[in-house]
Amino acid sequence: MKNLRTLTIICLFIVALNVVSYGQTDKGTSNVKYNTWSATLSGGSMLFYGDLRQFDFYPVTIKNSKDWYKLPSGLSEYAGGFGVAISKQLSPIFGIQGMLEKGTLGGIRTTVNAHFNASILTYGINVKINFLPIFNPNLKSPKIAIYGIAGIGLCDFKTHEYSISSYTLLSSYGYGDFGGEKKTTTETVIPLGIGVKYKINNQFDIGIESTINNVNTDKLDARAVSGSAKDKYGYTALTLTYKIGKNEKSLEWVTEKDMKSDDISALFTPINKKIDSLGNKINEIDNKVTLAQKDIVDLKNPAKEADDDGDGVPNSKDLEPNTPKGSYVDVNGRAIPTAKTLTTTTVGTSDVATPLFSIFFDVNSDFIDDLNQEKVLAAAKMLKENPNLKFDLVGHADKTGGTLYNEILSKKRSQAVSDLLVKSYGIDASRLNVIGVGINEPISKDNLRLNRRVDFIIKK
Repeated sequence: MKNLRTLTIICLFIVALNVVSYGQTDKGTSNVKYNTWSATLSGGSMLFYGDLRQFDFYPVTIKNSKDWYKLPSGLSEYAGGFGVAISKQLSPIFGIQGMLEKGTLGGIRTTVNAHFNASILTYGINVKINFLPIFNPNLKSPKIAIYGIAGIGLCDFKTHEYSISSYTLLSSYGYGDFGGEKKTTTETVIPLGIGVKYKINNQFDIGIESTINNVNTDKLDARAVSGSAKDKYGYTALTLTYKIGKNEKSLEWVTEKDMKSDDISALFTPINKKIDSLGNKINEIDNKVTLAQKDIVDLKNPAKEADDDGDGVPNSKDLEPNTPKGSYVDVNGRAIPTAKTLTTTTVGTSDVATPLFSIFFDVNSDFIDDLNQEKVLAAAKMLKENPNLKFDLVGHADKTGGTLYNEILSKKRSQAVSDLLVKSYGIDASRLNVIGVGINEPISKDNLRLNRRVDFIIKK
């Protein structure tokens, strides 16, 4: 028993030490950093379940009585306690917790003319399991968590049993012989429980938690009865949790869907920054440049200024003065690569065009999320800067569901992209060709998300 107590204390010390070392930098299972440590305070009711208990589930209080014996005032089975816990979240579902609880217990049994009072200190290691991500893996950004608790620890206690009628000491444990020497009795304990909590913000949660602590002894009420079941006590408490760390999100409050979305966002962050930087530079140039009347080119009559390659951009503005005939160019005369000039793969006698880029969708959805809207914005900029540019918007679906349904869904995805370009960015719908090919052109056998896409192909 002494070795088990020492091991438990060492484990709790290691948990506390790790909070200081890693509390602000842990990652969890994603490429994005999340807070994985938390501290919890709790306070509530402790109720005893054992031999000295008047009723199985209903606690009682006895005041002075006028019956055949006089009861001492204030005998009660109601008792209270408080607790502290340090938790480490290993994934959105699993976590470990070092916990400590301190409180009092009381019990009454008028049929044997006895009651008891005990003080307890329980400490140990728990495993916490978050149920909602298990039953609803597509859950996104939850505000409520329902979790289970199971663990092992030690319970230090001191307890007295008294006669109700005479208030004389009948037995005790943890005090030596009849309350003389001060020492505690230690037994193993296995807590099992459930909790519910609500996310107030990124730093604090509140909740309620209830555990049954199965103590490996029949001495908790100072009455050891041969053949009797082991004693238990329940702890039901309100909880306040503080998430330790400087990251925006906590691993406990994300799901696998959130993590995938965060990973994709992190992957494209450098690209988005480059796009934004390029856009800022273009805006700076536009703000500084004021075209004089003599610099304005009449594209309907290019003879006013020489244009050797006939791309509509005069030689004085043309950064690529030898563009092949029929090429798409930007305002500076630079050629815009079509899908064929980018890359082609020969299949029989046909060339399969490689898309300029693609956007991706969730299962059974044509919704364009924020990340993919940034890509649509890039396409809108290209279309505005190149009036002759046109896109084939080719929608695809994965193999989930029926063939006809996926053909309809793939075209709905293409139409959603077209609608966004037309309604939000003012692109002429005639420059967008909406196509749906269903499940006929998958690009991955394993990652079905890559097959739920719309390809942007420059139309020759």
